[in-house]
Amino acid sequence: MSDCRCRSLNVVSGDLAGDLVRAHLQHRRTDGMGRAVHVCPDTDTEWVEERDPTGYGEDVVVLRRRNR
Repeated sequence: MSDCRCRSLNVVSGDLAGDLVRAHLQHRRTDGMGRAVHVCPDTDTEWVEERDPTGYGEDVVVLRRRNR
């Protein structure tokens, strides 16, 4: 990923979210609900990864920017 857009995006889903996780974000921890929390190395923005088979489909990744 060439240009970091972590400060301007709020929600990312599908292939773009998967690419963001693989190519740009770093895994930080797992939260109390079992969701992966990733961090942007450029902006220190945290992203929560959601996978809800009933709402999104089994293989759809949804990232939501975490407000601090």
